[in-house]
Amino acid sequence: MRHTVLVLVLALLAPTAARAELFADVFTGKSFTADTDLHIEQSSRRNDFTFHDVSFDDRSFDLPPYYGLRAGYFFESHPWLGVGVEYFHFKIYADTEDAKHLTGTVGGARVDRTARVDSLVQHFDVSHGVNYLMVNGIARQVFFADPERFPHGRVQLYGGGGVGPVIGHPENTVQHVDNTQQYELAGVGGQFFTGAKWLFCRWGGVYAEYKYTLSDLDVGVAGGSGDVAEQTHHIVVGLTATLPQLW
Repeated sequence: MRHTVLVLVLALLAPTAARAELFADVFTGKSFTADTDLHIEQSSRRNDFTFHDVSFDDRSFDLPPYYGLRAGYFFESHPWLGVGVEYFHFKIYADTEDAKHLTGTVGGARVDRTARVDSLVQHFDVSHGVNYLMVNGIARQVFFADPERFPHGRVQLYGGGGVGPVIGHPENTVQHVDNTQQYELAGVGGQFFTGAKWLFCRWGGVYAEYKYTLSDLDVGVAGGSGDVAEQTHHIVVGLTATLPQLW
């Protein structure tokens, strides 16, 4: 994974004799995080327990809403190939009123039973953002090209993937003790995406995209850490612009 990131960063920074097609996107959407285990570890409290298959809400349209930005370029010598950087923000809220299978140790005592999540974890949210910062590789196929009006095609189908850090801002309460809220590095994430763009003029258009993200979110709780193997489906829509050449 580190090798992939290095290759993409070098591709972004390397000088090239060919002019590039620069682009910028802005988007919003809705996320759907899959049920997953919620693991809490607090050595000072002798807690090391897991609630299995916890459900999560997204609240994509609550403030701050789901949003993202992306910028990059396609190489003139290989117009089907592009690279870019991307930032997007979504949220997860654990459904703590549900009863789930609980295993591990609580206060040093072994547990293996069904219990409501809020019997131990009153809330577990990342509501100021699961914030992905990605370095992407992109491939596309263009249709209905017109040298004058749509030199890169009026319709574009594309796909790609990326890797990069995930910044979290957790808000949680474990055994009625709140964590200290702050932005923190929550791990490394990856994404895959595919979409379609429709240009209404040479310089701008709209697009729709499906994303799949995954990360091992490791965030702070009072006196320890909380871990979630995040896997999320995203449906996004946005505006795209082709920018003037800078070289």
